[in-house]
Amino acid sequence: MDFQKKKAYRIWNMKRCAGYLIDIVVWVLGKGIYVIFYLLGWSFIYRVGKITGYVIYFLSSKQRKTTKQEIALLFENRLSREKINEIAKRSFENYYKRQIETILFGHLKKGHLEKMIDAEGLENIDNALSKGKGIIMLLSHFGSFLLPLPFLGYRGYRVHQITGKQNHTSLISERIWQWRSREAAKLPVSFKQVDSFLRPIYQALKNNEIVAVAFDGRDSTQWIAVEFFGRKAWFSTGPFELARRTGAAVIPTFVIRKKDDTHRIIFESEFNLSEDNNMDIMLERDTKKFADIFARYITEYPCHFGMVLYKLKMAAEAKTGKPLWVVGN
Repeated sequence: MDFQKKKAYRIWNMKRCAGYLIDIVVWVLGKGIYVIFYLLGWSFIYRVGKITGYVIYFLSSKQRKTTKQEIALLFENRLSREKINEIAKRSFENYYKRQIETILFGHLKKGHLEKMIDAEGLENIDNALSKGKGIIMLLSHFGSFLLPLPFLGYRGYRVHQITGKQNHTSLISERIWQWRSREAAKLPVSFKQVDSFLRPIYQALKNNEIVAVAFDGRDSTQWIAVEFFGRKAWFSTGPFELARRTGAAVIPTFVIRKKDDTHRIIFESEFNLSEDNNMDIMLERDTKKFADIFARYITEYPCHFGMVLYKLKMAAEAKTGKPLWVVGN
């Protein structure tokens, strides 16, 4: 018994020491990025992100191979090897540029956002809010998908983001997430975890505010499989159920990274919910309709989604997230 206690204590102590070491490394790297940002600006930061993605693409054979496989499957093996390689490489670059943006989230001020973002469809936000029922801003893990939150927040809109339960597979991923959370807390945005009491979400919509939800998020209790790129994929019906219960407008929102690393945010026209006497049929139609919109953007900008396919596959294999694809499909 004493031996087991000593062994358990040694393991606990090793984990604690590892945690301290990771905290120091993350702090040093984070502060280093801040210094580079202040001295050299966003353009250099994006070059760092691009180089990071480039290096990981060539060094991590598993990530590279799996990402290419997922891209090939997504497009039903219709793309050439050269095209798949191009999409995969750019996916790595875009993903790590986004990660650095997130690390610096707390330092994104209104002036920075105005310079780095072109917004289309802000009138759709205002028109929806004029109805007094709030907005469900339907995002997806596509491009720098979190940028609409501070962009609207600094313009005076009340914005809330629904976040999923965090399942960390390593200490370093947990520490990085904690760092990003501290940065996000500095923004004019409220973050609400999905497994907490949902009354604040209903209250926000009742107050005619904006609630952001990820269409392809993996945290839900109600799923439906719809056709997506020729296969069946799981998506949550939650946003459409919430819209029906509250009368809130649904605004599809996408973020496109341009060649100069500025961004184009597209607030689409209000999403028209389907009508039928059967709720299940309505939810299936709504989900399929939005999946088609999502697929259109992915088809046009596949490098904005390539690494997400890899992350979804890894989470499904680790059983830390709902699989995107229906098994055996």
